Amino acid sequence: MGPRKQIYTRLFSLLNAGVYEIEKKLYELLRERARYNAPPLINGVLAAVIASEVSRAHKPGVAYLGPEKSFTWEAASYLFPHGDLTPCRSITEVFERVESGVVDYGVVPFSNSLEGPVGETIDSLATREVGIAAMGEMRITLCISKKGSPRVVYTHPHAAAQARRAISLLGADVVYTNSTSEAVKEFEKCVGDCAVLASPKALEGFDKTCGVEDGESYTRFAVVSRAGGAAGERAVLIFAVPNVAGALYKALAPIANRGINMTLIYSRPTRLSPWDYYFVVELEADERLGEAVEEMRRFTTMLKVAGRYNVVKIAP
Repeated sequence: MGPRKQIYTRLFSLLNAGVYEIEKKLYELLRERARYNAPPLINGVLAAVIASEVSRAHKPGVAYLGPEKSFTWEAASYLFPHGDLTPCRSITEVFERVESGVVDYGVVPFSNSLEGPVGETIDSLATREVGIAAMGEMRITLCISKKGSPRVVYTHPHAAAQARRAISLLGADVVYTNSTSEAVKEFEKCVGDCAVLASPKALEGFDKTCGVEDGESYTRFAVVSRAGGAAGERAVLIFAVPNVAGALYKALAPIANRGINMTLIYSRPTRLSPWDYYFVVELEADERLGEAVEEMRRFTTMLKVAGRYNVVKIAP
């Protein structure tokens, strides 16, 4: 072996040794991370690895808006691939199971890029001792499958709102179900002249037309727990203000005065009395958030930090 080849061989051995040491450290860090029963807080390929190792180690109980093959099931399966997943018929039921301690986590739709926040989720966050621990974001693709000339179309209200044009073209009456996967079950029972709007996974094995949503659509799914999240780049606040002139302006001033960027604002009836509203804001959170929240309390009748989190992209 010539001198040059010997040098290359030696360098290659050193590089392999270095790679091995790096991989050992990564694995040690992964095992350390897996000690904490919490979903991934970062994006990229490591998110799926962390989700797998953590859920394998802890087998957390996870309630989700079901049944299986709903969009929320897809999100829950990605974030807790080895968790004990329990389908629920409503978002409220998911929150009830989390709040009572029956499960460790719940996964519910929080907001859609075309239709905005999900009211039932906001209501439960405002009124229950539960907070957001993590947030997953998934691209939503909707498909239509038909039998004959449809007179009815089965789907979930949120899905229908994201594909108004396609439903209008069908000219059929809409029958709402608790989830898109439940809609598929109703479609299976139908003898003829019906249609269903659902996810590609829910319609596996059916002839279908996909991509019928009105525009590029993303849904964020909140992972909720009793403790909620205490760290992350985003925070959600839910608050109410007196019914007087300038009340909302005063409540938001502590955020604006500190240069904290607000990425979402939404109002929702409290259902406690007519024309009373909650306000929901999502912020880009940093060390200034604590001071802003304490100042906001002076101008609000109710204020809850509903959680801090990072938004994790859910791979298809």
